Amino acid sequence: MRSFFKIFFASLLSILVFFLLGFFLLIGVVGHLTAKSNPNIPSKSILVINLGQTFHERMKDNPFGALSSGGDEPGMYDVVRLIQHAKDDKDISGIYVEANSNGNGFASSNEIRNALLDFRTSKKFVIAYGDVMSQGAYFVSNAADKVYVNPQGNFDWKGYSIAFAFVKEMLDKLDIQPQIFYAGKFKSATEMFRTTQMTPENKLQTTVWLNDLYHYFLMQTSKSRNVDTATLHQLASTMAIQTPGDALKYHLIDGVRYDDEIKTEFKQRLGIGTTDKLSL
Repeated sequence: MRSFFKIFFASLLSILVFFLLGFFLLIGVVGHLTAKSNPNIPSKSILVINLGQTFHERMKDNPFGALSSGGDEPGMYDVVRLIQHAKDDKDISGIYVEANSNGNGFASSNEIRNALLDFRTSKKFVIAYGDVMSQGAYFVSNAADKVYVNPQGNFDWKGYSIAFAFVKEMLDKLDIQPQIFYAGKFKSATEMFRTTQMTPENKLQTTVWLNDLYHYFLMQTSKSRNVDTATLHQLASTMAIQTPGDALKYHLIDGVRYDDEIKTEFKQRLGIGTTDKLSL
């Protein structure tokens, strides 16, 4: 019996030691993988800004990003700082804006756009390219030196609009009566539950702020593309731009090209061989 307990406790101790060693080893591996380090940026590198990514106000940390394909999600402040840093970084030769869609709002898009305009004062290049370029993506992209779209893609130019859903009639059919409290004619957040269409007050205020945004969009585009706002507005009203070729015809973009042609232009600007690898 005494021999049994001796063997039992020895085995228990060895298992405990094994799990402790394994635990500390795992902590060390995870700590090493998740440790933050400054990236090694080769010379003649290009900073890539993907407008399709939504940049929140603050960075979202992902401590296990090194264990997967993901990583920290930069916030808007970080994106602007990165562009400002790239302006003075001798190893970064330019910026590539991936401009298919834009997952960011008007204010955030304007911050990125202004940062790109400031970056261009360094005489470094900014090239924007998209297969399917939305108006939101184009608002940022037209701050670039060159704007290109895939010849078989799409370029969106139809002006601004907004749509609201109204569910009052559905609630009436379901015999649901929402309890709504609001004060003032211009309090429109609950209209979808209490009316079947926009009230005159809501239509007025929506028209004002939507037209302000659209006017700013046209003004900035006019400055960048040297096309007067009246022409830009007419192109949208008449739906004159149906293809990337139409956008090129009316000087809204600089060319229709495929992705490999964009990469070739990068290499020519950087002065590297056609078979050399780009540092993006």
